Amino acid sequence: MSIDTAPAPRTEPGQTDPPPRFGAPQAFTAVSFPVLGVALHVTGMPLQDIFILLGGCGALGAAAVVAVGGGRRLASLAGAMLRAAAGK
Repeated sequence: MSIDTAPAPRTEPGQTDPPPRFGAPQAFTAVSFPVLGVALHVTGMPLQDIFILLGGCGALGAAAVVAVGGGRRLASLAGAMLRAAAGK
């Protein structure tokens, strides 16, 4: 008994699709942080504690990106942080 399946498309060794600039993970993060902050505030958590908690979550996420991406991502992350702090 055999299963007929379509063959996998052939690709050239250096041919890859570029990663999307804004995808589902970025959208989820952009939506979930404000929603989580509002939910915690409605339950009675002080705003300062919410900012510390969400800031810690963001720092852990940035550390994970640096750990996975290595040094090449560290420079781009530092540049993005400086641009965000400068308001550009």
